[in-house]
Amino acid sequence: MKLLTASSRIILLNFCFFVGFDVLRAAEVNVQVKYPSQSNDLILTGIIDDAIVLRPRGRDNGGRAYLSISELERQRVVLNFLFSQAYYTAVEDLEKGQFASALPVIEQAATPLMDYLSLSVLPGNLLPTVLSYLDALRGVKRWDAAVTVATRIPLAIAPPLALDYVGELALDLHAAGEIAALERVHAHIINTRELSVDRLEITMDLADQWRERGEFLRAFQLYRKIQIIEGPQQILARLWVAYCSFYLGHDLVPEVFLEVLPEMEAGGNGFSLRELIKARLRLREEAYDAALRSAAEGKIYANATDPWYPELLYTVGRLYQQRGMNDAARAAYREVTILFAESPWATESSKALESLNPDVSTL
Repeated sequence: MKLLTASSRIILLNFCFFVGFDVLRAAEVNVQVKYPSQSNDLILTGIIDDAIVLRPRGRDNGGRAYLSISELERQRVVLNFLFSQAYYTAVEDLEKGQFASALPVIEQAATPLMDYLSLSVLPGNLLPTVLSYLDALRGVKRWDAAVTVATRIPLAIAPPLALDYVGELALDLHAAGEIAALERVHAHIINTRELSVDRLEITMDLADQWRERGEFLRAFQLYRKIQIIEGPQQILARLWVAYCSFYLGHDLVPEVFLEVLPEMEAGGNGFSLRELIKARLRLREEAYDAALRSAAEGKIYANATDPWYPELLYTVGRLYQQRGMNDAARAAYREVTILFAESPWATESSKALESLNPDVSTL
């Protein structure tokens, strides 16, 4: 079989005849193959190895062209699938939140493309079309179908936006109590390899959202995936691995991840989080003096915008209370309830204040 490269630029004229190669059997779809200086409207009939298989529009006379996918990628060739006006009207309905009316048309357009998702590496409208389908399925809560679509998207090669959409689906499934479906989507994310910088940021954000929901195992699994990759998130991810591991009840893992951290300067990125984790570990061991030292040092160098700051303040209050320093404990608890009223640590601080002042309002 001869592969025609994108540089040939004569795919309409040089079609060889298909004999019997092992081609991925897929629905035929209309596609525009757009080069920097020309474009051709063709019919995509399948994929074989590293090539897409095309034929001219109109009557099928058996002629086929084979274009190398890697060469198309190198040449920045754009694949745009061609749809009727009804599809674009349905997308407008989708954007208005009219999911039920939009879904049938979008589903009809997107379903034939599911066999071509390996072409997500190429620019064009393939992935946006599939993601609009996923959006519509989420909107009408057809969870099984949404999971099937999401888990077929090759997250390692698709644009980072795909990972963002699949992560949002995972959060939707959690909110809907669809745990079995959630496990499938979460596993798909965890098994994604070769995370680029953009994908690392999205994965980190998803891990943060699981942690904030108290889903420490899911967060732990994502942070652990991130922390093995050198980059701006690596140190913070390792700290969050230790943090989640503590809340999962692990004995050794938090200490191991703290020990392998590079030397951290006081006030540096993540320093106060490290001190919070150390304080929580020492508190669990009832080593109260060591816990208080770590918590106090962490508070000195923490920033009120740090996501762990409310817990750090609460931990300082607990340790002050344990040492009988009730006025200092009250001050710490009140700071949490005033500054971070929506935080779960404000609820814990209010309970602690009530225990210190059983007959006095916490306001």
